[in-house]
Amino acid sequence: MDGERIYLRQEGQVYIEYGPVAMQVTALCGREPLTDLCREAATVIRAVLEEVAAAMPLLKRPPGEIDPALLGGLPLKMYQAVRRTGEPTLTPMAAVAGTISDAVADWLVLHGATVAVANNGGDIALRLAPGEQISLRTVISLQTGEMSRPVTIRAEDGIGGICTSGLGGRSFTRGVADSVSVFAARAGWADALATHLANASFIESERVAATLAKNLDPNTDIPELTVVTAVGALQPEERDMAVSRLLQEAGRQHDLGNFIRLSGYIQRQYFELGAAGR
Repeated sequence: MDGERIYLRQEGQVYIEYGPVAMQVTALCGREPLTDLCREAATVIRAVLEEVAAAMPLLKRPPGEIDPALLGGLPLKMYQAVRRTGEPTLTPMAAVAGTISDAVADWLVLHGATVAVANNGGDIALRLAPGEQISLRTVISLQTGEMSRPVTIRAEDGIGGICTSGLGGRSFTRGVADSVSVFAARAGWADALATHLANASFIESERVAATLAKNLDPNTDIPELTVVTAVGALQPEERDMAVSRLLQEAGRQHDLGNFIRLSGYIQRQYFELGAAGR
């Protein structure tokens, strides 16, 4: 493929760069590494990028302006993922990275993997056959790249996607959270929810710098929305308010069954919701 780069990390794990995708792909069948299958996943990445590109004019619109009958395949799944949140300003592009990860992980399982992980720049889809488990790290700060302790995910947990959003990530954020990691049944769902919940942490403060998204990227899907560009040292009460706002919306989403659990940080203050209890 033109412009494609594939690097062997170890047997059963490769790193693929193609267009906007930078993905670590892992596949095992029992204890047997499926290295060739990981390499072949590059064909899936090219196909899904072409599918998304063809629907891009629709995918950059708010969901209320989209006729879902005009969508199919992955673009429809992206639309459905943001619709689950109920947030009218969240375009389907908020779910693009996770949905691509889902497509790769599903394909790996279809071709024999009992453990499949597609990590698309931190938006992770995983598929575990019964009895399998895996340990993964989540991000504490997207700006510094600091990682959490390993988290063990078992097949019976029902988690198929772990996605993180916040300040300093690949996409714009409208909130002040350093990271919000959502654990859900699908990576596309987790991606949309992580974006939405990170946005929910916004507070008005002289320590929060913001501007219209179009001032930073004229091609953005949210040109008229305000995005956060920098956050200074928040006062304790400001940080508490940001955490409270995020968890209030997260509680509503959790009660709707939209995710299994979440964790995150706002200036070193840890929060979680879900399987570990509120």
